Amino acid sequence: MLAWDVRLQRRYGFYAVYVVLTMVFVLGLRTLGPELRTDAAVLLIVIDPTVLGFYFIASLVLFEKEEGVLDALVVSPLGDHGYLASKVITLSLLAVVAATLVAVLGHGSTSGLAILVVGVALSASLFVLVGFVAVARFDSINEYFISAVGWGSILFLPLFGYIGVVETRLFYLLPAQPTLVLVKGGFQPLAAWQMAYGIGYLLLGNTVAYVWARRTFRQHIVRGGDPGSQFGRDEGPGSRQRTDRGWLASHSPVIGLALADLRNWVRDPMLLIAAVGPLVLAAIIRFGATTVADMATPVLVLSSYYPVIAGAMAVFGPSLYGFIVGMFVLEDREQGVLSAYRVSPLSTRGYLLYRGVTAYALSLLATLPALIAIGLVPVSPAVLIGTAVVGALGGPVLTLAFGTLASNSIEGLALSKLVNVVVLVPAVVIAVVPEPLQFAIGVLPTYWPVKLFVAGTAGEPIWPLYLFVGVVTHLFALVWLGRRFAQRDD
Repeated sequence: MLAWDVRLQRRYGFYAVYVVLTMVFVLGLRTLGPELRTDAAVLLIVIDPTVLGFYFIASLVLFEKEEGVLDALVVSPLGDHGYLASKVITLSLLAVVAATLVAVLGHGSTSGLAILVVGVALSASLFVLVGFVAVARFDSINEYFISAVGWGSILFLPLFGYIGVVETRLFYLLPAQPTLVLVKGGFQPLAAWQMAYGIGYLLLGNTVAYVWARRTFRQHIVRGGDPGSQFGRDEGPGSRQRTDRGWLASHSPVIGLALADLRNWVRDPMLLIAAVGPLVLAAIIRFGATTVADMATPVLVLSSYYPVIAGAMAVFGPSLYGFIVGMFVLEDREQGVLSAYRVSPLSTRGYLLYRGVTAYALSLLATLPALIAIGLVPVSPAVLIGTAVVGALGGPVLTLAFGTLASNSIEGLALSKLVNVVVLVPAVVIAVVPEPLQFAIGVLPTYWPVKLFVAGTAGEPIWPLYLFVGVVTHLFALVWLGRRFAQRDD
């Protein structure tokens, strides 16, 4: 099982993705001054490599469900013990290697490296087990992934305490708090009680999570769970409505797609939460920026970066909806829906047009209110609307990127880790790299909405040119990806 998991994770790009991410993290930390590097390294390690298993376990479990692997394991000598142990070992090892390289190469001074390694290993295994519990009842990645937002919102609340936004002892009850304590111990001395708390909590948490994961395995894998309570299952009353919808769908593939998407959004409360995600994030930034700026004053004048921070909202919403709609595309491919549409009146081109328009509309509806709500800097209506119009094009670009570059949901999930870099790196470059050197990153379409917003808030008359270049860059990416997608599925 260990050999199988390693091959599977390598085949679907987990290792390749983390080679790239680790290099980006190391370079990013090296650009920071010593006064910021420790806190940045702690947050980076806790937010990404330590919790990678929480997300990757979902794609592995769902793949093995679909392929019938779990059905075979139920009656094999391996059992749930070996299955869970293999997932924990392989994903935790990847987390430890990535975190160690980030700490050693990115930070440089790791006097307590052994403490950091132990903390990351125990935390990574805990998050793998919790991730298994979270995904076991679902049958597709889209059913699960957005629900992970709810889990993450609770599990990672201590991060707000670490940066000083909210302080409460209640954070010591959540798993991210001992993780923060032990990872910080890799760079600074820890008190004895902190060491005992961190290791003791995570050992106990792993034990509880393991028992919970085994029970979940038996309930949802061995016995099949409760299909009626799973997302997307409609076995109750309302068959007449389904018949009417089926008639409409049979006469119009577009209506069929729209009805299926509408059912997904309405039935899953977490998808509805995602619909307001950009607005919520904008509100958090608006009210939390002042607090963070006051804390950073001794080492950094954060207010000077407000235009970049606000402008980054122009690419956050499109990245979220590009991912969601992109995963819909990958699920359609896995379930054979794409093959059916290719020979239907809709055709591949019509399917792509529908998905692209959907991603753009959702991105625009999310981006414009978020840019208004964040309110960190004054901006004219023309700049505001122009930024939203260009930024929303990132939604269909990312949708096609997932459909073109990934073969299935597992590869799509791995690819999503790199998407975060593509979305955030241009904003960072605008903040720290002077012109004209920063224009080199303009090959990424996500550079131009942020640049447009920053120039517009500064009153630079050249901002309409950035709008034009941004539209052209996005359209070029759409045409290229659309052709690659059509060739791949022909």
